[in-house]
Amino acid sequence: VEGHTIVRDLLTSDHLEAGLESGKIKSRVCDESFDASKAVSIDAIVNTIGFPLVGGPAGSLEAGRNIDLSTKLLQNLNIPYLVSSPLLLQSIASWNNTGVQGLQSVVLYSLPELDGAIDTIVLGGLQGDEIE
Repeated sequence: VEGHTIVRDLLTSDHLEAGLESGKIKSRVCDESFDASKAVSIDAIVNTIGFPLVGGPAGSLEAGRNIDLSTKLLQNLNIPYLVSSPLLLQSIASWNNTGVQGLQSVVLYSLPELDGAIDTIVLGGLQGDEIE
């Protein structure tokens, strides 16, 4: 399941509901799949899966491929979107000594920013062969 289908089909926000009621927002991203009886109102989205909001693992191979859908989802909800990921390409010791390095910075900062995230947070990292 791509992450955006949950956001699209099961989540709403006060901003989205008020916008639909006033007519400032014309429609949900995918009206036919939205079930208001199952909707949960949220204040933020925290992505901990390490993949884009729209596109799942395959979406990460082409940055910005689904930018229109991601933009519409986030604009309609008008809530913070944060990404919290573990350091998988460097150890915690390396991070403490020199900060985020090379490819890890792309995974931790650049790709989430292209996805619409306002901030990224280190969730943990490698200690030997374990994620802590």
